[in-house]
Amino acid sequence: MSRYFALVDCNNFYASCERVFNPKLEKKPVVVLSNNDGCVIARSNEAKAIGIPMGEPLFKVKALIRSKDVKVFSANFTLYGDMSRRVMEVLADHCADLEVYSIDEAFMELRFYHQSANSLVAWAEKLRATVYQWTGIPVSVGIGATKTLAKLANHVAKKRTRTGVYAIRTDDPLLHEITIGEVWGIGRRYEARLRQVGVNTVRELQCIEEGWMRQEFGVVGLRLLKEIKGEVCLLLEDPVTARKHTMVSRSFADDLYELAEIQRRLALYATRLGEKLRHYRQAAGVLTIYLWVNKHRNRRRDGRTCFARSVNLPIATNNTNHLISWSAVVAKALFEAGTNYKKAGIMASELVPENLSQGNLFQDHRAHERDNRVMKLVDELNQKMGQSTVYFAACGERPSIPLRQDYKSVNFTTNWQELLEIWG
Repeated sequence: MSRYFALVDCNNFYASCERVFNPKLEKKPVVVLSNNDGCVIARSNEAKAIGIPMGEPLFKVKALIRSKDVKVFSANFTLYGDMSRRVMEVLADHCADLEVYSIDEAFMELRFYHQSANSLVAWAEKLRATVYQWTGIPVSVGIGATKTLAKLANHVAKKRTRTGVYAIRTDDPLLHEITIGEVWGIGRRYEARLRQVGVNTVRELQCIEEGWMRQEFGVVGLRLLKEIKGEVCLLLEDPVTARKHTMVSRSFADDLYELAEIQRRLALYATRLGEKLRHYRQAAGVLTIYLWVNKHRNRRRDGRTCFARSVNLPIATNNTNHLISWSAVVAKALFEAGTNYKKAGIMASELVPENLSQGNLFQDHRAHERDNRVMKLVDELNQKMGQSTVYFAACGERPSIPLRQDYKSVNFTTNWQELLEIWG
């Protein structure tokens, strides 16, 4: 049995979602902005070509946007999430062994008997056409003997082919040209160290001794090297166990100076975090709070722009009440009067399955079970009646996360009042 992995990646996903329901955007430069219309987080190929950088604040590129008639959209995550679901459903119809890696990426394990790389390319081209026909989203497909090679093949499919599909071999001539910075898992530190010893291309990386790689980068580095050489070390992961951490963060429409308002915002984020954890049946062992200063109008004398502090929770939890309480405590410890805060975030890590959360001798088990029933009931009511139908008082009156979305498209696929109308 031949064994290959494929990585399917949606091209310029957020921009592509906007184009599906607005054909006039085809061949036009399109950018999508982050929360509160802060920075550029997605660009069409045309926007990349005119020099709009990724992550650039909107105010810095407004002149370029006007002069080049760039179409600007506020992030519409409701639309993007639904379009992602549709793409993943198409992929699941064509391959049972699927790992949804992110909102716009999925790994597939191709366990086809008597299949060659060439025949898989034909299969991938048909899959790509089907995804586009059924969803309107263009994708690229990379095929390789391992997940790491499939990821690298996807890079080639996007940058160096017209078909959007590429199957890479462990002895592929292109490996002499592709730089190590394109390899999945090689960050700046790995890249700098490898270049110090004369390793610049993927082919040169394949020739590194395994003993040296383990000594320099540990088991993770050794596993990466073996994957590049075609030895399978990374298998598809279950969506729950694959999540090592989860985070909710937002920029503020205006700078915040008061602790109470920051704690209220964090209570909202903790509520969303709790919902995410319960959805994936996980509990958090560590909670980290982040506060970011407005780096474009920093009023601090020391110039610091980011503050963070973590706390080890006594018992791993996904209870919103506990998450809110701890976020308020940590925020108070981080807060400094006179600082203009522009963004806050809350991250859960050391995640464990909720049914394996380790208790202790002093835990009131009946209270714990009661709290779990309350959270389940709150989730059911909010899913049935609408978000924030039931909420914690710490979130404020009828809470919502205020966002600036001056360029937002409508929810074409999830709101009856916003369905696309076609007139004959």
